[in-house]
Amino acid sequence: MTIIEEITALLQGLSPARLNQARALIENLRREELDARTAAWSFDFLEQFGQATISASRNPAGMEIKCAEATCDGVTRGALWEHPPLSGSASVAYIVPIPSTARAIQLKFATGIRDGSELPADRFVAFRVMVNGWKLWGAVQNARVWQTHEIKMPQLGSDVVRIEFVTDGLGDHRWNWAVWGEPRLEGES
Repeated sequence: MTIIEEITALLQGLSPARLNQARALIENLRREELDARTAAWSFDFLEQFGQATISASRNPAGMEIKCAEATCDGVTRGALWEHPPLSGSASVAYIVPIPSTARAIQLKFATGIRDGSELPADRFVAFRVMVNGWKLWGAVQNARVWQTHEIKMPQLGSDVVRIEFVTDGLGDHRWNWAVWGEPRLEGES
């Protein structure tokens, strides 16, 4: 006798109310099984900040890198502060182990210029995301608001990747109070 035949025999003779309870229990078990198969995987860059490598493309003078709350347009988030140096760009790089079971990975983050900055309307800060040395995403911004982004990552299963968050003052670093809000990798497992 198979397990299904055994369960069917146990269900015979139960009242309709008990059969409904059994159905609800089985549906719940199926949902839990499906959730376990599609369990979420994530990597929080703010939590892993202590493991990051900080560098400047030229001299790091004037660069400010830290992990702290940041406010853009009155909205506060946990953030990676990345004020670029006097000249060139700032980089915060992470070595991220991607589990072999991870699928549909997305990089989720926001970019902003912190409140209080006096960045002129005609100047911008460049934001870039690099994956293993290749530019995956980039934008320029001068608005003091959070701009949210979700970037589909290339297939990274069973790999170790280098992900860099780069900012550049584009020739003038003054008031470039650049921040990356709540950067995370999220995927299915």
